[in-house]
Amino acid sequence: MDSGPAKGRTIGPCVQNPDGWVLSGPAAQRLFDKSGIGIPLPKNELLLQSCEVMFCHRHRHLELGDNWLEEQLVESAELLHETAALEAMRVPGEQIVIAQNVAKISPKTIVSDGSWALRWSRSSNLKTGLAVAEVIWVRDYEPIQWNSLYSWAAEVTALGRIAEVLIVDEEMGVTTYRVNPANPAGALSEIELDILLESETNLVGGRWDGAFMPKDVELPEQIGTPLPEGKWLDEDEVRILEDSVDENGSISLLRDVLARKLLPRSGFKYGTRWRLYELSIGEEHAPWLLQPEWLAPHDWAQACLAARLANGVHKTWLCGFQIDDKWCYLALQRPPAEGRWSGFRH
Repeated sequence: MDSGPAKGRTIGPCVQNPDGWVLSGPAAQRLFDKSGIGIPLPKNELLLQSCEVMFCHRHRHLELGDNWLEEQLVESAELLHETAALEAMRVPGEQIVIAQNVAKISPKTIVSDGSWALRWSRSSNLKTGLAVAEVIWVRDYEPIQWNSLYSWAAEVTALGRIAEVLIVDEEMGVTTYRVNPANPAGALSEIELDILLESETNLVGGRWDGAFMPKDVELPEQIGTPLPEGKWLDEDEVRILEDSVDENGSISLLRDVLARKLLPRSGFKYGTRWRLYELSIGEEHAPWLLQPEWLAPHDWAQACLAARLANGVHKTWLCGFQIDDKWCYLALQRPPAEGRWSGFRH
């Protein structure tokens, strides 16, 4: 970082340099000491990023120069959206350090690839305390790459932090979600696949959307929907019994669910492929709703709806996908009330 003389345009008491905006005077030290804003420089100066300048303008009485905002929006069209994400966490008192600033403020703190900022609690010391979360912010219409999101969340979680996603909508409102790698597992008996395959010859009816199994043929409770006359097996369950070729991955995913000793049932009422039980139906509610990647939301607006519905029925929404031929699960959850950073509409 160049800490030499600041040169360039000015906004009130700020002067632009190649790394951002330099604020001089007694206010600079107070902003960092009390709010953890910016990077302290020699001579009682503070280096601010544009979104921090906007926050200080709105909440710390920093004046903007003529046309400054208009000029900045030409350089960064989403400055106002980034500012909305920043103030959603800062206004409640959390300390937010932009990722590129962390090395200067807390040199021993590791930052995961792709993080936009780190969050310290309001009572923590930035230099000696531990960050509690890493944050990305996205627009509601942005596409989701589930594999990449999983990799980022796994790295953040491995560092002992919360992986937070702030979704900024067209009104500059902010909705917070948390993402974390999940390992759903049940407590049912393990299925012996070889014995299960021997039951295939007893299936009755068409195969295109399922088949019927008479009640005199015993099946594990994880397989089929119980009926007075026997069990109805859906298409994927039939294909498992037939040992069919796995064309789209759904058989492989269902096999992984069964190998985890879970009990899957249709998630149609919840807008997902399956709901997953740890124990027998009737002993507890299904803790998870599972959607395969090829049926999962394509953008954050859709993902918010899916996760909100799951939260409303006290379940965790999962996306299942393969990485190097291994099935992985990513949970998308609403945080507890004290961790829901929401936008402030002006």
